Amino acid sequence: MTTLTPLQAARIARGVYTLLDQTVGEARERGDLFGCEGLFTVGEESRFTGRSGGLIACKTISGFGYLAEGEGRHQGEILVATRGTSIQLDWLSNLNIGMQIGPGGLPVHAGFHEVWKSFADGLAQYLRGRNPSVIHCVGHSLGGALATLNADYFSHIRAGAVRLYTFGSPRAGSLFFSNALRQRLGAEHIHRVHHAADPVPKIPLFPFLHVPADSAGYPLASGNHGLVSVAAHSMKDSYIPGVGEDNWIGLERRCRDDLNDARVQGWLDQIASGGGHVLPLGARTLQMIGRALAWLLKKTSALLVGTFGTLLTAGMTVLDQLAWLLAKSAELSIELTGYIAALIKAIFLFLGRTAIVGTVMTFGFVRWVLGLLFGTLTGLARSALSVLG
Repeated sequence: MTTLTPLQAARIARGVYTLLDQTVGEARERGDLFGCEGLFTVGEESRFTGRSGGLIACKTISGFGYLAEGEGRHQGEILVATRGTSIQLDWLSNLNIGMQIGPGGLPVHAGFHEVWKSFADGLAQYLRGRNPSVIHCVGHSLGGALATLNADYFSHIRAGAVRLYTFGSPRAGSLFFSNALRQRLGAEHIHRVHHAADPVPKIPLFPFLHVPADSAGYPLASGNHGLVSVAAHSMKDSYIPGVGEDNWIGLERRCRDDLNDARVQGWLDQIASGGGHVLPLGARTLQMIGRALAWLLKKTSALLVGTFGTLLTAGMTVLDQLAWLLAKSAELSIELTGYIAALIKAIFLFLGRTAIVGTVMTFGFVRWVLGLLFGTLTGLARSALSVLG
């Protein structure tokens, strides 16, 4: 069974944008490329549309992707390419931070799922009478989240062996969703490429996770002194040159993540003692903050996790949930209090603010700090998607 190369998948993820507001025929007349030339055949019926916007109102219909049949060595295979955010109303989908039961029966991001449901019937109709050996799901940005839901759907109904390729994708579902999709696809068939300086893959917040949840994917490096950047979200200027001519093995070696729990813990120890490298709006610093947050969440007790699971159903916002978990951990553990304080200090320094020393880690204080961090990240992500559009 075949696998697309990083460059092939990247070109497809970029090329699908051409069908946002024009038909296949119109795109061909203009000389636009879909990115799959010589690999898959895009016909007049290949384009599908979907609705994006709010959960109830402010919806608009536009082209969201195409389905194409393989040719040559890809004979008998299918490609499903989905585009990312290109119009303002798509952001309303991204901001619908709630959960719904997704295609495979597990919790996923409500906004992404609403968009996916709007074209799901077209996917099912396309499959009628076809028995593909492999289904390649490709997407960038919001299109990466939709590609992940496509992979969930096709693997759930066992339509064929599924390969997933995403670039700069936000987090699409819960831990249960992530683990189930990994089990069905196999970790070796999930290719998540993201740039260390790209703000979009950092959202939405916990409890949403990437797939696989325990893998760093293929993090394209920006260097220890690179800043979080709107430009890092671009397919043309960031992801296509970033993957280069490497195959997946070569890209994995080049992008190998050198972070582990011991290094994260050591970094927090350095921050607590007045050291540690923290660059305001630094990509590496943001990566360390994210990993430190994940490490702290793993350190919570089984009792706390059980209580937290009950609160997830009580209507708390995502920020409330995360702040409560950290504040409760600080209340129960002196050791964790020190590490949470170090994380808070790192967040202040990342945001270019003066760290507040000696503050009690109350729910209100922790939530305020997390709100500052994720408000900044959301603003950067919004800017990145506005430039994309």
